[in-house]
Amino acid sequence: MLKIFAFLFISIVLFSCGGGNNYQKNLKELDEVYGMCENPLRPLSTRKYKECIAAERANNESFFDLNGDLGDLLNRGGENYIVQYTVNPNLWRAALNVTESYPLKIADNQGGYIETDWINQKETPDNRCLIKVRITSQELVSNGVASKFICEEKIDNQWVAIDDSYLDEEKRLNLKILSTAAALAENSL
Repeated sequence: MLKIFAFLFISIVLFSCGGGNNYQKNLKELDEVYGMCENPLRPLSTRKYKECIAAERANNESFFDLNGDLGDLLNRGGENYIVQYTVNPNLWRAALNVTESYPLKIADNQGGYIETDWINQKETPDNRCLIKVRITSQELVSNGVASKFICEEKIDNQWVAIDDSYLDEEKRLNLKILSTAAALAENSL
């Protein structure tokens, strides 16, 4: 009985050691199918997964070692890496700063979209508004932000959209976000 267990143990060890080439082959095949970040043979920590996705978005192939393993971003022999945002970070932070006094419903930094919850005032309980802000550029430019005010009024216990134009308010909000973003950019230099 002991000889059978010894034979099985040695067989398993020899079989698993001889399969090293298959692992690399399977790793490359699954990289082609799933991509390097989604490959089930690459158990990534949350931080490494986010770094991998950012590198894929930036098309940064030097993020990956030649053997297919993920490189360590913090210890790469002095190589420089560029992290690419989908929106301008100063515009994003400025938009958050300007809208921080309102209850936020959505704040999507990857898509550059902010939406407030309905804003009510005690003086006009039958009116409410919400604000939508979209960061449209990776650069700090004057047309890199767009905002929209949507207001409703209560008629017979139903909220009905108000067809008024809020261009002046939207322009003021855009200018406030742009000036705040410019100040943030200047302070970061």
